[in-house]
Order: sequence, then structure tokens, then C-alpha cells
Amino acid sequence: MVHITYSGNPIDRRANLRPNEDELRIIFTSGAARIVPVWSMKHLFDANPRAQVLSFTQISATVDVTRLEPVFLGFSDDVPWFALGLPDSDTPPTFGTGAEYKTLNEVVTLLPGTEASILAYARAMVIWHGNHRYCGKCGATAKPTEGGHSRTCTNDTCAHRMFPRTDPAVITLIENEARTHCLLGRQARWVPGMYSVIAGFVEPGESLEETVIRETLEETGVPVTDVRYLASQPWPFPSSIMLGFRAKALSMDIHRTDDELEDVRWYTRDDLRSFGKPGPYEAFRLPNPFSIARFLLNTWLDEEKGV
Repeated sequence: MVHITYSGNPIDRRANLRPNEDELRIIFTSGAARIVPVWSMKHLFDANPRAQVLSFTQISATVDVTRLEPVFLGFSDDVPWFALGLPDSDTPPTFGTGAEYKTLNEVVTLLPGTEASILAYARAMVIWHGNHRYCGKCGATAKPTEGGHSRTCTNDTCAHRMFPRTDPAVITLIENEARTHCLLGRQARWVPGMYSVIAGFVEPGESLEETVIRETLEETGVPVTDVRYLASQPWPFPSSIMLGFRAKALSMDIHRTDDELEDVRWYTRDDLRSFGKPGPYEAFRLPNPFSIARFLLNTWLDEEKGV
């Protein structure tokens, strides 16, 4: 199994414990629990960098834990893990560690894979809670339930329950019929020179394969077929999962029909290997090495023509 950044989470989620609030409270306040603090969508790192995972004693000495909403993540090697969203403030609490809050993508390439996956899990859960403080049906406040894996409306006549959702997005390596070229595009808001594979969100009422076909046609005008699933990547920015595919183009004619992409081009393997090197592609760059987009491209680059 190929490891992709943010995958390979080692935590046993122990869903059977989630309804037991009393037991979870005891576990959370024990000295054994490892707590991942999340402030302003950032994590606490030391200089190495390694994520700072704290105890209940460390946390409660600095912030009023009774006003916060811990999320039970599960167990790893018989050690309980929790995520804890911290309140917004001008000065974030560092709990006397001397560490610094950073976004996960800033340091992910320097982290052990299992650590990155746990932080991604914690981040996604904290963000979901922050976005669902109120009931979507009646507007009353909603409280965390099931160890933070649901929220329930406090209006007894409503009692609507909400659950964390992940937004599926497809991301596709599109190659021509001869398998000598792949199709890449770029958005204007990306860093200068970066091109990536074609991606888009799944809409209600369509299959993943239908999304690949629709998004590619909308953004590039290129019809595709032979859509095949390859791999996936958790992407909690804020709450997605990237579903990686490969597809075959029925034509190499590009006709953009919307403004999602500012440029779309076909590239050979030699072109891509020249990105960032002296020559016509010196100012071009591939997606970040921790992204599934890069995984799809690297997989294609490693293949021999016609294989």
C-alpha cells in the first residue's frame, strides 16, 4: 500500500466509547490522555519541529477547560488521544512550552507520517465543531455529543443531530490516448508557475466517475473516458478528501468554458522533468510534494511510454 501524506492514521477510533460521556471525561482528565491543541486552525510545534501534545494538567493550568469542547479521537497503543479547539485570542496560549503555532502544511514534510495524520484528524474535527455551533434546522445552539463526533440541538422540540461530513473532491491525471502527454492547468491564485492536475468537488446526484468527466469538460473542454480510481488523501483544509483518478482524453483540443483555470496545457514527461530547471520551463513548478496531485504526477512520470 502506497503511503500518501495525511493517510495511515494509527488511531483506533473506539466508536463504542463515544456515547459514554462519564467514562470519556475520566479518560480526558487522566494523566494518560494526550491532547492536541488547535488554535486558529494551527498546531503547536517545537523547533525540531515536533507537534506538542499536552496533558490535561498542562492545559488546565492555562485555560478554562470547562468552557472548551474536547473531541475524543481514539486510542493508539492503549494511549487515549483528544483534540481540543482553543478560543480565539490575540496571543495564543503556549502552555509554557516555548513552542510556536504553525499551519500543518508549513511543516508537514518534516513530520513523521503518523504524526501528520493524527494532526490532520484533530484539525478536521475542531474545524467542524467551530462551523456547527448552531442547529441547521431551528437555529438553536447545538452541543457536542458522542465524544465530539456529533452535535445535538439543545431545543428539545427539535433535537436535530448533526455529524461531521467530509466533502469529496476528485483529482485526476488525464493523459492522451498515446499516453505521451498529460493535461495540467493552473489557477490564478496559485503561486506563480505552478501547474497541477484537474480537480473539482463532487455535486449531489453524481458518481465520482461522472464528476471527473464533468469537471474536466467544464474546465478544459476535453472529453475523457476510461476513468479509473487510484488512491485517496485526507485533506482537512478545511474538510475534504481528495479521490485520485486517471482518465483518458478523447481529444487533445482544449476549449475552456469557464474561468476556473487561467491556463491549460498538455505536457510530456520530459517537459515535467524540466520544471524549475534552466530553459523554457525554468519558471514552472509542480504541486507540493505532500499532495496527491504530486503523487499522481510522480506515478505517471515513473512509467515507461506505452506501459
